[in-house]
Amino acid sequence: MDDKERRLANSAHDLFLQQGFKHTSIAQIARHADVAVGTFYNFYASKDDIFVRIYNAENERVKAEILARVDLTDDPATVVKTVVQEIFTCSADNQILQEWFTNPKLNNIIAQTNQSAVEESLVYATLMKLIDQWRRTGKLKEGLDQDRIISLFNALTVVDFHQSEIQTDSYYQLLNDLIASILLFILK
Repeated sequence: MDDKERRLANSAHDLFLQQGFKHTSIAQIARHADVAVGTFYNFYASKDDIFVRIYNAENERVKAEILARVDLTDDPATVVKTVVQEIFTCSADNQILQEWFTNPKLNNIIAQTNQSAVEESLVYATLMKLIDQWRRTGKLKEGLDQDRIISLFNALTVVDFHQSEIQTDSYYQLLNDLIASILLFILK
């Protein structure tokens, strides 16, 4: 990454984290990075473009921290519920991650750009390992192959990508109910 691009990314991260997306301008990002506004456009097409990149990096960073704190050898239901709860808790305190829940326009852009990247995420890779571990330790019901289990968890990702379209004031509870149903279906 070029030095100016790195400075712009760091500045955008800092400003989005402090002020949120709406209250951060390209001019502020450029000024904070000590570059001209025109230089911004050498690396990014728009404020949305840099935000999506910053969001994706922040999302993976936070999830890596969460996974490092969770005992992945614990009971499967506890592991999954703890990870999801931690994701919501950490997101509530992070203005970058909050945009997913509060900004339907950005939610849509992130969802469109990230649907193919789900399988590359740390959470997905960890889930694959957990399913193997649960199978080895006899915690999964017979007859469920890994693809079917992954498909169930991928359905949660689709729901989350479209959470702004779901008409409920208790989205977190809905997600917990779906997770509980999946766990009830796959675990002995």
